[in-house]
Amino acid sequence: MTLMTALALGWLAGLAGSAAAQQSAPGDVYFEVEALNPGLAGEPRINRDTPQAALESFLDLAKAGEYARAAHLLDLSSIEAADQPSAGPQLARQLEKILERKVWINWEGLPDRPDGLDITASPKDLLAGSPRRSLRLALIELDDRPVPLRLERVKPADGQPVWVFAARSVETIPALHKAYGESWLERSMPNWAHTQIVPGLAAWQLLSLPLLLMSAGLAGWLVYRMLRNAGSQLRPGFWGRLLGRLALSFGVLTGAVTGYAMQGRLFVFSATIDTFFAPLLLMILFGGALTVFVQTIDMILERTLTKDISELEKPENREMRAFQTNLSAFRRIGIVLAIMLAAGVLLTQINLFATTGVALIGSAGVVTLILAFAARSALSNIMASLQIAISKTAAIGDSLFFENRWCYVEKINFTYVLLKTWDSRRLIVPVTYFVSEPFENWTKRDPTMTKVVRLRLHHSADIDSLRERFESFVRDNDKVIDKDGARVLVVDHDATGMLVGFYATAEEPLTAWTMECELREAMLKAASELELERSEGRQFLPAERDSRISDFAEMEDAQQGDARSAT
Repeated sequence: MTLMTALALGWLAGLAGSAAAQQSAPGDVYFEVEALNPGLAGEPRINRDTPQAALESFLDLAKAGEYARAAHLLDLSSIEAADQPSAGPQLARQLEKILERKVWINWEGLPDRPDGLDITASPKDLLAGSPRRSLRLALIELDDRPVPLRLERVKPADGQPVWVFAARSVETIPALHKAYGESWLERSMPNWAHTQIVPGLAAWQLLSLPLLLMSAGLAGWLVYRMLRNAGSQLRPGFWGRLLGRLALSFGVLTGAVTGYAMQGRLFVFSATIDTFFAPLLLMILFGGALTVFVQTIDMILERTLTKDISELEKPENREMRAFQTNLSAFRRIGIVLAIMLAAGVLLTQINLFATTGVALIGSAGVVTLILAFAARSALSNIMASLQIAISKTAAIGDSLFFENRWCYVEKINFTYVLLKTWDSRRLIVPVTYFVSEPFENWTKRDPTMTKVVRLRLHHSADIDSLRERFESFVRDNDKVIDKDGARVLVVDHDATGMLVGFYATAEEPLTAWTMECELREAMLKAASELELERSEGRQFLPAERDSRISDFAEMEDAQQGDARSAT
């Protein structure tokens, strides 16, 4: 046997031994303690063998009012043994309220095995296939930090391993109950208001939710009306227009702040409502703040930027076009960054991937696919808009020839490009379509433009005579900036005649178009005058057109002769 063969067989044997050891290793992992809750009287017959059984037992005992027995499901090691009989039931009662109001329990994801192994976990999960001794039920905001609520597997020296609420979690119960327990308003309600209408929902909650929504709506409406009126009085000034534009956003923001404050201080709803309602208010709150930010930036930019596109298209304003395009690009990039920042802070605040209830919603693959499919068009347009901003293929004020239309870039938004045609119409073009179709940018680097007027003339036309007329036009017309570069060239010919091109250059596209029209008119007039003054058999009109005129004249003479014969 060679050395390499021996090493390979040794490695395979070690791997097999390791796998066998893993399969045969016991799944008993736990925290060892000398004693579990020695101050509590008796050994309760409570099922604490699995995480799911421990949580079920606690909720059943708390619902039945047996808080003394429910205290056995708490690790009270941080409390003196003499104080455990009195502190245990009180902590159990407080924990019941916290679970009711702040924790959406995902029973399907809660292991029902003594070793805490999650058989439904993805193979990519780091803890997949591994026994556990600690499970996090929820992550609850407390002051300025999130507090985990955990179940742990604990083995006393004289007993079997059991699952209980972790000692560190028990220590935070009083502070959590102070933040999310019964408010003074709830304590002052009559007994009938605490009646459970449906599981997890008391009568006062069903009555308070519409009251909260109406209060938030009223506060938002009052702020909206106040800002609208103030804006109307200050118009047409900048501050008047700014207040008028921000009125709705501030109204929504005020309503969300009011609702969020009332939901956290006056009406502490159960997890059935809080899991969905609190994130919704936060999303409205962040959305309103983001809208205020964006509209304020837009108003400042509108005050700074030139609105008249006809001013931007002038050659001397090339730097201004670049400046406005850069500001527009920075605005779009800033909005994207602000949205990403707001989304990150929002996810942090609502613990989207940490709290069990909302994580359950977020894990719905079908919903995720639907949202991704619906957002694909908007995201592609945003990326295309950023592509224009970075590559600068088109700038605000640029003169374009897009799909056989002469137009100017008036605005570049996230989802569309606003083009102004030469006749003051507006084209709304999706950004993805705009960047995927070829177009001519007449002012990308140099706004000067050479125009050509083509006339089809007879083979015997006197080009020198036309050239003299053309040179006279170039000399006298101020729109032609390159006097020496103007040319008259015979660019083509066929049986009907020759094609003559008259080339001249203007300062920018609009002037070039006007100059082209004037040049065409002048050359047509010159050809007509030279046609009437022709001599030595020279012609300017094409032979085909000349023959058609002759045929028409002969036909008229014949008709007149027939008429005289008839008389």
